[in-house]
Amino acid sequence: MLKSLYIQSFVIIDKVSIDFDDHMSVLTGETGAGKSIIVDALGQLCGNRSSASLVRKGENKAIIEGVFSLTDNEKIANVLSELGMDVDDEIIITKEISSQGKSTIKMNYRPLTNAALKMLAPYLLHIHSQFETQSLFSLKNHIVLLDEYIGKDILPLKEQYLHSYKEMKSIEKEIRRIEEEEFSDEQIEYYEKQYNEIKDFSYTEESLQELENEADILKNYEQLHTHVHAIDQLLSSSDGAFEKIDATLHELDEIKDMDEYEEDYNNLYNLYYSLMDVHSHIIDTFGRYEFDEYRFNEVQEELYEISRLKNKYGYSLDDIYEARDTLKQKIDTAKNRDAVLMKLKQSLKSAKKKVEEDAMLLQNMRQQAAKQFKKDIKKELDDLYLPHAAFKVHFEKAAYTKDGGYDVIFMIRMNTGQSFAPLNESASGGELSRLMLAIKTVTLKHSSLDTIIFDEVDTGVSGKVADAIGSKMEQLAQEKQVICITHLPQVAVHASHHFSILKQDKDGQTYSNTKLLDEEERINEIATMLSGDHITKEALDNARTLLKR
Repeated sequence: MLKSLYIQSFVIIDKVSIDFDDHMSVLTGETGAGKSIIVDALGQLCGNRSSASLVRKGENKAIIEGVFSLTDNEKIANVLSELGMDVDDEIIITKEISSQGKSTIKMNYRPLTNAALKMLAPYLLHIHSQFETQSLFSLKNHIVLLDEYIGKDILPLKEQYLHSYKEMKSIEKEIRRIEEEEFSDEQIEYYEKQYNEIKDFSYTEESLQELENEADILKNYEQLHTHVHAIDQLLSSSDGAFEKIDATLHELDEIKDMDEYEEDYNNLYNLYYSLMDVHSHIIDTFGRYEFDEYRFNEVQEELYEISRLKNKYGYSLDDIYEARDTLKQKIDTAKNRDAVLMKLKQSLKSAKKKVEEDAMLLQNMRQQAAKQFKKDIKKELDDLYLPHAAFKVHFEKAAYTKDGGYDVIFMIRMNTGQSFAPLNESASGGELSRLMLAIKTVTLKHSSLDTIIFDEVDTGVSGKVADAIGSKMEQLAQEKQVICITHLPQVAVHASHHFSILKQDKDGQTYSNTKLLDEEERINEIATMLSGDHITKEALDNARTLLKR
């Protein structure tokens, strides 16, 4: 849930801080006051593109900060885990936009990329605008909305189908490559020459590290010998550390019967033999090394050859192995082209069959869900004063895509006796707004999403229809946090919390501020929405009646 929003130096907003609550909140104000600017600010927290034009004139940067409380949301937890971030009860997303148009994003004051923000945002809030309503005209969005309605039950089938689909497309791509590639004798000879120089390559990261360590030892053998010899002299010569510690132990031995010195004697005794162990390890380790000029040259040549192959075929050992496998495959394909193609086409036949089977499982679930989806949408349309409208989901066989083997088309009939037609051919602006609200109400009601923003989705309606839209949002707000931007009093009265967006001109600049209204202020705001700046007694009475109802 969105707990609070802080905006500074954003477009015409100087500084605004809004504390949101659960259920339904409404934001109202005159045209140009900055209602939609608040939605634009929330869009920035969803990963929308930023630009210098968003920074208030004369300011160095704009700041937008949203505080979200998290309920038990498995999807958010998974995304945060994928991003390597802790799952807390609250997250704070901060975005700063400089006057040069550059932006920085932080989550809980740790840097966050815009790509990561776009991964997380869809699980925090959903912004529904007039633009999204127009997206109903695009047929490709219908399958997305139907799958949203079905929910998590369809995910395993979608993943299963997508795996089969990708496998089929991969085989098709390989067949096209083989059919289009020219395999001349010179080309085959070139592949074989490259393959022969890496076919016996068998290094691992561990063996390469051992080789590099050996090269370092051989390269620094003389210097190593000098230091080890010096250590040996310092410890074991006639006037070295061992002799002096041994003499010290002899002196302590004479007085160790005194309780005060017994522990000192034991500690030094243990230290003496520990130091002898260290000395033995140093000498024994060096004893395993032996400088061999022939071996030194051999190791150097070996490392040079590995480096050359890495530069030629990639930057890692894995790149060399991948190049070797690819070359081997090309040589085998060139020499056995017909047989390879036959085998691939057999694999493609099996892959296509699997795609057909998985697509049909997916389609069966969508068709079953579409029956109840149709009924749910019909009930919502009745509530929104479209009693003669009828809705259905039409499936049309199509070429296989990543979404399946059928196109999904939402069909509508606005009046009895009319024929069903695609939405973009039959619904007017006001009807389309109500239809989209019906779909959103049905699809979002059972989603894990907590916060839904409606930005003037009531455009083109009035009167009882506007009241029905407000009522529908109020119903949705019993389960979700709903924030609504509106210019209609019939919608505004359904909110639990009412904010007024105020525009002021001062010193030649325009400022936008937000105020949470108390009961009396809210009556005045509703009356203003009903009658304009000149508030009449009738408008005030009407406002009270609307709010009381």
